[in-house]
Amino acid sequence: MDESNLTEEQSNALARFQEFTDIKSIETSLQYLSAHEWDVQRAINTALTSNSDTPPVTPLVPQPLPSEPPVQQNTAVTVRFMPNFVLQLFRAPLSFLYTFYLKYQQYSPVRFIRVAFTFFRSFLWRKPLRDPLTEIENYVTYFNKKYGTSHPPIYRGSLSQALRDAQREIRLAFVYLHDKNSPLCDRFCREVLCQEALETIIGNSLVWSSSRDTQEGLNASKFLNVHVYPCLCIIAHHGSQQTVQFKLEQYTNSDECLAQIFNAVENANQTLQHNRQRKNQSDSRGRLLEEQNAAYLESVRADKEKAEQRLREENERRKIEEEHQKKLQEFAEFRDRLKQNLPSEPLSTDNETIQVSIRLPADEPIRRRFRRTDSAKLLFEFAWTNSSVPNQFELLWGYPRKRHQYEQIGDETIGDLMNGNTETCYLEEIDQDK
Repeated sequence: MDESNLTEEQSNALARFQEFTDIKSIETSLQYLSAHEWDVQRAINTALTSNSDTPPVTPLVPQPLPSEPPVQQNTAVTVRFMPNFVLQLFRAPLSFLYTFYLKYQQYSPVRFIRVAFTFFRSFLWRKPLRDPLTEIENYVTYFNKKYGTSHPPIYRGSLSQALRDAQREIRLAFVYLHDKNSPLCDRFCREVLCQEALETIIGNSLVWSSSRDTQEGLNASKFLNVHVYPCLCIIAHHGSQQTVQFKLEQYTNSDECLAQIFNAVENANQTLQHNRQRKNQSDSRGRLLEEQNAAYLESVRADKEKAEQRLREENERRKIEEEHQKKLQEFAEFRDRLKQNLPSEPLSTDNETIQVSIRLPADEPIRRRFRRTDSAKLLFEFAWTNSSVPNQFELLWGYPRKRHQYEQIGDETIGDLMNGNTETCYLEEIDQDK
């Protein structure tokens, strides 16, 4: 059966069935419900008490084929009936009126009045909704007040929430259904539930309880197919399936009851151990996957940082190289301007001239005549016109030799700094890193 072809009532039944059985497969749930003719209570009871993943299939019993009746020969004489003239006269109007009634009866005023009355009655006589959590709290208060607090702690929530928590935490779920008016329930609570022996048997298992006069208790009674009180059920989860490991519906004495509960818990512990092993394996795989993902992300992060570092270094080298090329270009333009603006060399016959020889560190010295009235900076500008002269340098001349730099010379002339007719200067490069 396709889920899209379900009616609203069948969809609600499917949702209730999956909520209490925790069966995720829609196909399996539909097979359970179809096998029980959509009786939710019977389907849930079968799913909880069965360890099978598939619903029981009712075998089809072949029905014997009915024997064909013997063919009787028609020996009757056919008589032609002539209808009455009056019936023939009123048959057509009566047929028309009957057809008209069938077609338009849904629009009759009586139908509208009935629908309106039902609608307003749903608002005026609606039963107040009962909060399941409030009912559980009131029941726990009643139980503690009547029997004391020396009993296993009762889960404060709905049964579906308790079953989900028990499945997630891999614990057994003890479900006790109580009848406040039953003396047998009173005996069971005093002789079993409030005894230390039961707390030892239960251990860390989850205990849920409610009374049959609450909505939550009534729903639990229907789903667990409970008809006799007190009723104690032990529910364990095997994967995604919920199975009733033990169901007590007839209480006789405490010793026998505790022995049955103890045996049921021992048998259910095997299922819990299997679930714990599966969870440990799943957790181990999850941790291994997390470690692998963390290692992969760390490797990706390290590779990204290395790539970013290489990019920064490459950008820094490119920037330095661009700045260097820019300085070289600017200095080349500066050298060209000096060559164009350098004044002409005076003749040897001119008065007030001085012959200057500038010794380079690796090449032959360069020589030129200057006027004594020329600025002393002209010595540096002349040296810069030579392609082998570095960008930054200083000149040394005189005895004792003094160091002169281009930026330190002000308005002095060559005659102010050199007294003879010839002078030798020594060029030394300035380390730019200093």
